[in-house]
Amino acid sequence: MDSQKRKRLIIQYSLKLKELKEGRDSSEQKAQRAHQKSRVLKTESSISLVKLPQQIQMPPVDDIISKGECKLIFLQTQSDDTGFRTFNEMMRTNSSWLTQADKLANTLSSPMQLKNRLQFNHTQALKFKNRIEQKWNMTVKEVADTIIQKQEQKDQQKIKLVHLKINHFDTDDIGQQQEECSTPSLSQEVITTNLKFFWFHISISDWKPPIREGCTVTYIQNLNKCIMYGGIGNDLFKTFVTLNTQTWVWKDIGPGVGDVPLEGRFGHTTTLYKQQLIIYGGEKKYNNAMKMRECYGDVRIFTPSDKTWILVKPYGDVVEGRRNHCAEVVGKYFIVYGGINSYGKILTDVAGLNLETCKWTSFQIENSAGLEGVSDATSLAMFKSEIKMENPYFSYEWVKKKGRSFLPITTEGIYVFGGRLQNGEAINDLRIIQFGFKPIKITKVKTKGQPPLARYSHSMNYFRQTNVIIIYGGRNDSKQGNILNDIFVLQIQQFSWSQVQQIQQLKNGKCRHSSVSIDSKILIFGGYAQHVFANADIQLLELDQNKVAKMIKDNKSNKNRDVVIHSDELVNNNTLKVFKTEYYNEAEDPDLKQKKIQENEFQRLCYSNFKSFMPLPQQNHSSLVTEYKNKREQAKLEILKSQFNDLSRRNSRRTTSDFKINEK
Repeated sequence: MDSQKRKRLIIQYSLKLKELKEGRDSSEQKAQRAHQKSRVLKTESSISLVKLPQQIQMPPVDDIISKGECKLIFLQTQSDDTGFRTFNEMMRTNSSWLTQADKLANTLSSPMQLKNRLQFNHTQALKFKNRIEQKWNMTVKEVADTIIQKQEQKDQQKIKLVHLKINHFDTDDIGQQQEECSTPSLSQEVITTNLKFFWFHISISDWKPPIREGCTVTYIQNLNKCIMYGGIGNDLFKTFVTLNTQTWVWKDIGPGVGDVPLEGRFGHTTTLYKQQLIIYGGEKKYNNAMKMRECYGDVRIFTPSDKTWILVKPYGDVVEGRRNHCAEVVGKYFIVYGGINSYGKILTDVAGLNLETCKWTSFQIENSAGLEGVSDATSLAMFKSEIKMENPYFSYEWVKKKGRSFLPITTEGIYVFGGRLQNGEAINDLRIIQFGFKPIKITKVKTKGQPPLARYSHSMNYFRQTNVIIIYGGRNDSKQGNILNDIFVLQIQQFSWSQVQQIQQLKNGKCRHSSVSIDSKILIFGGYAQHVFANADIQLLELDQNKVAKMIKDNKSNKNRDVVIHSDELVNNNTLKVFKTEYYNEAEDPDLKQKKIQENEFQRLCYSNFKSFMPLPQQNHSSLVTEYKNKREQAKLEILKSQFNDLSRRNSRRTTSDFKINEK
């Protein structure tokens, strides 16, 4: 029995092996293969390569492709699979479709059918890609629109709530500043609605520069000096004049040395760059032969420390000389905009000089055909911080300074306000020159509130403490009193205008004057008033609201009088002193030493030949007291010497007489 059972088992196993070799399927294998086929047809998200036996043919896949529901594409041969493992890979390798068809032409029975199938799949893939791109663009647009809508709603809420805020100290956290701005206090509302500025002027008894217009004044903080150059009055000036903001002493330092211009100029611009002055443009003297005033087109750099001129020899694009233009330094670029050329044409171009390579570039401007040029406008470079810009067409980086936060500025660029068009009409547009685009953009900003009257030849300054731009004076020939005397401020975050109440307002307005910001004050010099040149006194405008309130309280008795402060009083007055920087050292100030030497020399000359029996003056610092004491001591010594000599003579006589008597 055992042997028979063994024979039977051997026969059964041999039959099963034969069946497996012949490829006969059992019921379990059939179920497994049916399950594998259903998995292939139901896959939706990604393409996975699945091996199918040779008996399964392609028509089921073709049916699904024709219905447009297939996201999987399979190509197969007898031995291995060929195809795209993922849909993205299929999209990236569209160029390999025909090569795959040629490769499989020898292995499959119908190569033309395969090529047609591949081309059909290629078109289906392109349609699917286009449909995805359309849906993506629509989604992006919807998201962008919703973000813009939410931002506009936030801005409208901020316009209702945010007011001017006085920051007495700088914080490094920008988010903290924004939170403080969004929740103003009641005192800030009062400051916003009742903003007041206080005028006073300084009377200097010493030498003052001649009156003029069209000059430039630049403040250098490290030197504690304002440097004035050029202008026109009774002459076309070509010398530099400095004003020490600690001692309030004017000093003419001459024309300088080096590449000194032969003539003076007015209507030019002076821009500060790394403790050096960049002087560009302006007008010469009237040329009788040509019947015109020529405009300068040269770029010169003046170093105040050693009083040297350097004539820059640039290359690149040709930039026309001009006057009454706008100029600012942005990064390492010296930017020039607008102005008038020698033939009276107002220019519309924006040019930049790379101060490291000395190359001029005329920038491409977006929609430059419909853009009008301006002259006699004013400008400010408004950025969150100092920037590093390699190319004005590309994006730039901010340079973070230790201890100083970023300025809360929504739109960065060069702000240009007002000016005059080619027909002589004054405007009150606010334009912003924006960089980081190719071409660059010049946009007219839509502002809120009551805008200033159209004007030109005015001044424009920035006050960091309240984050506002201040517009003063200017000219509008359509008015009867064409020289303006009002002040407007622009809130930068909301682009909202408002007029300011002036305390001790000047009697006459000014145009073509020079202005510079020093701490919380604006210094104004020169210019043209109604039918006359403005005097050579220094006008100061106090902007700090706490100081303004104190000054109003201290000067209640001078309601209808101008507040005049002598320069000596201003230095010692803690309330009204303008600026005391960390760089200032009174003991090492050369101007202060020279002033004291001149005062002592003047007193010595006055009192050198003066004799009087009146009591001595109480001024211990005067040279007269020391000189008188020295002479008195010398007189005492001479009297003592004479008395000593007399005694010695008498003693000598007595000794000689006694000696003669003894001899006898």
